[in-house]
Amino acid sequence: MNGLIFDALKRTLKAKGMTYRVLAERMGVSEPTVKRIFHERNCKLDRLMEICAAAGVELENVLGSMNRGPGPANHIAPEIERKLAGRPALLFIFVMLSEKFTPEGIMRSQGLSEASMFLYLRDLEELGLVALGRGLSARLLVETPIQWNFDGPLRPLFEVTNKNFIGWAITHLEREATFVSFSRRMRPETAEMVRREAEELAERAKLLAHHDQHTTPEEGLVGYKWTFAFGATPFPVIMPIGPHPRDAGARADDRVAPAANGRRLPA
Repeated sequence: MNGLIFDALKRTLKAKGMTYRVLAERMGVSEPTVKRIFHERNCKLDRLMEICAAAGVELENVLGSMNRGPGPANHIAPEIERKLAGRPALLFIFVMLSEKFTPEGIMRSQGLSEASMFLYLRDLEELGLVALGRGLSARLLVETPIQWNFDGPLRPLFEVTNKNFIGWAITHLEREATFVSFSRRMRPETAEMVRREAEELAERAKLLAHHDQHTTPEEGLVGYKWTFAFGATPFPVIMPIGPHPRDAGARADDRVAPAANGRRLPA
């Protein structure tokens, strides 16, 4: 049991970005002492509570998070994705459930009636994605996190969702959102380094969220979205530029520029 507790404590420290040195300073002991405790994975209860207090977490929450480390991503069957593609609202309900929203929390967030929430949950049960309990309780039948197929039937919905989010972020920069967009020329090696760092930051954000979801009551949680895209800029796709309208030497078919969807737009 002690081993599992210390595994959970290590995840807590990692999620909070707290080193053994910082923990030792808060406890008023030496760093080697803290390292020894974690190496031996054993200590008295009062010392364990002291560690939790220094880490800023309740012991009962650490115990509750044992064996709950983020696991490998799981996939939804293609036929289920196809059915969800035709029911955007049903997909969004399921996504929120997979993000640990309760049905009551979804109702408050979306302004839904109890009847609507129940009907959505029943539809998800028919798809084999949740199991209904009493009232509005529902248990996910798919392990999280979920890795969606971005090249599958749900792609248009994911594109719309992210476009909507970016539009919202741009109009809420003062208080609620961050939006950064720029293009720069750099070596491919530099771009690869930036990409790896961004992926590492995303993994840290997931770990922090996982920790919060298992140690914080739902009323203390707020949903946040991370959208990140990085790659060699496809200028002709995102910023199409055709020949100047008064360019008499341009051929007729040169006076249109490619659009993102493969069709061609007037220049």
